[in-house]
Amino acid sequence: CVRNITVLSSKSLQPIPGDGGKYTVDYENVQPSWSDFYAYIKETVDACRNLKQFGGLVNDFWLGNDGNYKVCLDEGVAPTPGSCTVLSFGINNEWSFDDAMEAYGCDVYSFDPTMSDPEHIRGKRVHFYPLGLGSVTQEVTIGFSKCKVLTYRDILAKIGKTNSVIDYLKVDIEGHEIDFLENVLYDDPELLFRVKQIGIELHPHPLMFITKMSETKQKYWRLAHKLRSLGFTPIFSEPTPLWFCLFTYDGKTESCCYEIVWINNRFVKK
Repeated sequence: CVRNITVLSSKSLQPIPGDGGKYTVDYENVQPSWSDFYAYIKETVDACRNLKQFGGLVNDFWLGNDGNYKVCLDEGVAPTPGSCTVLSFGINNEWSFDDAMEAYGCDVYSFDPTMSDPEHIRGKRVHFYPLGLGSVTQEVTIGFSKCKVLTYRDILAKIGKTNSVIDYLKVDIEGHEIDFLENVLYDDPELLFRVKQIGIELHPHPLMFITKMSETKQKYWRLAHKLRSLGFTPIFSEPTPLWFCLFTYDGKTESCCYEIVWINNRFVKK
């Protein structure tokens, strides 16, 4: 997989609220090229001094080190051991991140509607719910199964965390993150203001729906810009290490998926 990550100083990015300027990118109307798109989602700010990996498979033949997520442990944005809350969407029976965050000292709420497991507590502090994340609370078909998905607001209400600080929000739901982002960024953005860090696996290259590539690219471009305009700084970007998930455009090879981590500037210690 491609490992060339562009790291820029904060001054090289478009200003965001709270950093002395208005976000000026016309992201709602610009049609980016693939080169512009990938350059943008690789762009990060050197704004975390202590970035640590939590979870991840070890040398798995098919999935490499998939399943790990980076967490910033800088003062202000770091989860506080013993009193932190983590929401983890998309498990697929790979619990390494959730278990690692429990071991760190967090209460973890894990969600996946495609698993056969009923609602239960794993270990002492990992709470599992067979629910998905979407733009509307409803029953949907995923694969060959009927699954219940809830909006982010309804998820928070179900677990009693509507007005709580969420230390880390992990979303790895195989393309359905678009539905979640469309809903929360445009209908409930204030819910994200209490989230310290967000780690999402983006799927800009839909392998099964080649005809939708341009449409999908445009959506991710708009949603990633929208998140940044709301005060979230990208601190980490890396292609998912899946050897079977590469594609070529304009003579360049890229991964179908990127893991990106943002920190909420509202919690950053100045």
